[in-house]
Amino acid sequence: MAPLLGLAPGQALALTCGGQSALSVAFTAALAAAGPGRRRIAMEAHTFPMARHFLALEGVPTLGLPMDAEGMDLAALEQALASPEPPGVLYVMPVVHNPLGLTYSAARLAALAAIVARHDLWVVEDEAYAFLAAPELRPPSLASLLPERVFGMWSLSKMVSLSLRLGAVSAPAALAEVAAEQIRIRGLTANPVIAAATARLAEDGTAARLVAEKRAEGAARRALAREILGTARFATEPGDSWHIWMHRPAGEAEADFLARARAAEVSLAPATPFRHAGGEAPFFRLSLGGEAERARLAEGLGRLARVLT
Repeated sequence: MAPLLGLAPGQALALTCGGQSALSVAFTAALAAAGPGRRRIAMEAHTFPMARHFLALEGVPTLGLPMDAEGMDLAALEQALASPEPPGVLYVMPVVHNPLGLTYSAARLAALAAIVARHDLWVVEDEAYAFLAAPELRPPSLASLLPERVFGMWSLSKMVSLSLRLGAVSAPAALAEVAAEQIRIRGLTANPVIAAATARLAEDGTAARLVAEKRAEGAARRALAREILGTARFATEPGDSWHIWMHRPAGEAEADFLARARAAEVSLAPATPFRHAGGEAPFFRLSLGGEAERARLAEGLGRLARVLT
């Protein structure tokens, strides 16, 4: 399983009952490592909604930091670390970001790693969609740069099949038991049958083939979206993502726009849940993976094009 995930040397791997379970374990283990005096978590201004919801339920304060086309604004991170209540944990999605689709540059990641080391930060690195990036083109993971400071997570369900509810969490080798204890205490142990089946798929090359097919299918679907929608409303370059962050029509309330889309039988994700600051923003997230058949996707994209005009 480790080669399929790209597990960094110096990291230990454990399986959980799903990707969100793996993320929750990574958070709790990182917070335990940071200690009670540094429970604040810094994260990207646009981020995975369930991450924020989990931390809110746990009573963990969070801080959203601005981003540009290369990732998190590092000057803003430095400023936060110089504040009276500096964060002790950093949560990032450096490769195939959700919802923006961007991937950090290697230079930005190297600079981020230097800040992490200098300030003794602990990192939760979300690799849920990183498998969509070609290994030879993606930047190195933060875990490979700082294996002693990073907790990572993956969703095997996204990589292989949504029918296989399986996640994976990595931890610095010295803190492997901290993560394992969180899995046991929270009842997040992976189903052994599903774990064994997925391991077999990884060993015989089937999982790697499925990942390659998903990368190719994603490229075809992005090309289809460009052909039918154009790119004028793309708010960011989707890169290798199956999601596109898009501008919605100016001057129209989010609820009204989404209602018009639903009336056209098009399902879209509003921008609000992805924004750390909350509140409306003139964007939405388009998923290219909701329809199994490409022809059905093309039909839906055509309907969306009419909604956007």
